[in-house]
Amino acid sequence: MNYEEISKETINFLYQSHASLKASPLNAGIRILVELRVSQINGCPYCCRLHSEEARKLGISQEKLDLLPAWRHSTSFTSEEKTVFQWAEAITHLDQDLSPIKQQLSQIYSERQIVDLTICIGMMNTFNRLEISLRD
Repeated sequence: MNYEEISKETINFLYQSHASLKASPLNAGIRILVELRVSQINGCPYCCRLHSEEARKLGISQEKLDLLPAWRHSTSFTSEEKTVFQWAEAITHLDQDLSPIKQQLSQIYSERQIVDLTICIGMMNTFNRLEISLRD
C-alpha cells in the first residue's frame, strides 16, 4: 500500500515535523543513533538501512553501528549516549517507570532537548509502524 500517496497531506506533515528536528539543539549524531536504535527495536529494515547510511555520512564509526544493539555492554558509547538509548527504549516499550530515566536525562539535557528527543523517538515509532504495517 502506498500510504504516502493515499494520505499525502498527513504524511507530508509528519515528514515536515521530522525535518524540523534537524534545527533542534539536539546533536545530529545522537538523533541519528536514536532513530537507528528505535528502528532496530521495531524491526524496520528500511529505516535501519536508511539511518545506518545517514550515520555513516555523519562520520559515526562502523564500530558504533555494529555495537548499537548491545550498547548496554559496550564501552564504545558515552554515558550521554547510554542515557539517551535507555530513554529511547523506555519510550518505545512504555513498560517501565520513566521517572528515573527522565531525571538522568534532565542532568544532561535542557527541557527543549528532552522534548525534541522524545518527539524524535515518537516520530520514529510512527514511521516504523507505517513502514512495517502498510508498505508492500
